[in-house]
Amino acid sequence: MKLRVLFASLFAVMLMGLSTEGTAQTKIFAYADLDSVVRSIPEFETKMKELESYQNQLYASMQQQQQEFQTKYADFQQNQQNWLPEIIQQKAQELELLQRNLQEFQQNAQQNLQKRQFEAFTPLQDRARAALAEVAKAKGYQYVIPLDMLLYNDGADDITASVIEKVK
Repeated sequence: MKLRVLFASLFAVMLMGLSTEGTAQTKIFAYADLDSVVRSIPEFETKMKELESYQNQLYASMQQQQQEFQTKYADFQQNQQNWLPEIIQQKAQELELLQRNLQEFQQNAQQNLQKRQFEAFTPLQDRARAALAEVAKAKGYQYVIPLDMLLYNDGADDITASVIEKVK
């Protein structure tokens, strides 16, 4: 009986030793700031400048259309007393058309800008995620949490710098 208890105790101590040893070698959690990683990719600045240029072109075109509408509206307000009812109706329809076109342009511009942003940054985000996966695998992490989702940290490692080095 004593031999059984001794054997069970030794077995339990060995299991605890193995589980402690295994835990010490296995890093489970890390975190990274993917936004910083994406911003560190050399092509990021080029993509930002391209998007800014595109946005400025859209804004200039929209400003031009708004100016045209404002000019025609001011003309309508000033001269409608002198015009025949048919001309007033024609000018009012023209103003409505200009306003609709301007609203459509604004909606399309917003959609096109979002599409361009997606097309510009998705490859950079994919590259950052791939580098993160490589670094995490190489360092033995099972899970990597985005920095903006990290509520508390007691033992997780920040691998952002390693991932940035990987994408450069």
